[in-house]
Amino acid sequence: MLSKSTYFCYNTYGDKMKKLLTICLTIILLSGCQPQYKLYTYSFIGPFDTVSEYMSYAKSQDEFNKQCQYVEKQLTYYDHLFDKYTTYNNINNIATINQNAGKNEIKVEDPLIDLLSLSIERNQKISSKVNIGFGSVIDIWHEYREKAQQNNGIGKIPSNKQLQEANQHTQIENIHIDKIKKTVYIDDKHMTIDVGAVAKGYAIELIKDELIGKGIDNFLLSGGGNVVSHGERKIEKDGELYLKECRNQYCVGIESPKDGNYSQNDYEAILIAHGKSIVTSGDYQRFYKDQKGVKYHHLISPDTLFPAIYFRSVSVVCEDSGVADFLSSALFLTEYEEGLKLVESLEGVEAIWLLDDGKIRMSSGLKDNEEIYVIEKERLK
Repeated sequence: MLSKSTYFCYNTYGDKMKKLLTICLTIILLSGCQPQYKLYTYSFIGPFDTVSEYMSYAKSQDEFNKQCQYVEKQLTYYDHLFDKYTTYNNINNIATINQNAGKNEIKVEDPLIDLLSLSIERNQKISSKVNIGFGSVIDIWHEYREKAQQNNGIGKIPSNKQLQEANQHTQIENIHIDKIKKTVYIDDKHMTIDVGAVAKGYAIELIKDELIGKGIDNFLLSGGGNVVSHGERKIEKDGELYLKECRNQYCVGIESPKDGNYSQNDYEAILIAHGKSIVTSGDYQRFYKDQKGVKYHHLISPDTLFPAIYFRSVSVVCEDSGVADFLSSALFLTEYEEGLKLVESLEGVEAIWLLDDGKIRMSSGLKDNEEIYVIEKERLK
């Protein structure tokens, strides 16, 4: 026969079990009612004259739509701010500054002040190949490419004399920035600023930080050849993958040129994008040909004043998308040995060069690295 004390303990134990079962059942019921994460993707054309893609794991379409609206709004804002061809009523931008060259200083918003300041600093400290004051030369090639597009992609090339005359107005020292007054002034009336080699990566880096600041814990944002990611996949990816890590981490493919590269695949290599920015500069998207079939792309060398001919593409991997964008342009305009030396001197920066003959070269930090898969590895050199 149980004593009173024993009976009391038994009942207490029984009450505890009932409560525990009740709690467990409640948790199960609540879990069943809570929305599950799902991978959503959204693509749109417009800002920076390219296709942008955003993906994230969200609990509902409405939640994801709000993220997309914000991303598209911010990309459009930065596109307008950094536009050199069109002015807008509600904002002073690059076009406004250029139109007032040799006349007036223009007050602009903080992101533009920061981009111009960083670009000048990087030109002086990292590589002079990327010069935001090179616009007068780029304008000539842009005009010839536009005319060619109206003629089935076939056009003429500018003369050396025309390019040399324009190059007399590309001194980066002629750009004056007053960070206190937030003004920009060009003291050469024939000079124009062009941030095409740096703006998109900088804008995407800002948006990445803004999304993280909003508490969004996973996403991948791609704008043309500029990719940033944050967080991991909330649901494992199925199917055959080049890298097993791609099951729970975002991965990025380096695109194959579709106009003559030896590779028959859509991608040259696959990279884990977790916490990284990956930016590619290449010769295969914006170009035209002359009557003989010679191709002229949009990445113009400051040394020759003609399109650089060293590579098909250069991809840079580092934490900051703005830095990666600057470097991918600089490396594309630089011979391999010099470019490799630059990359190896920079902490946290790696690069992949795709040569015209289909070979691939990589910086030392990517060799034998498990976070990259090169398709057709015999192409490594």
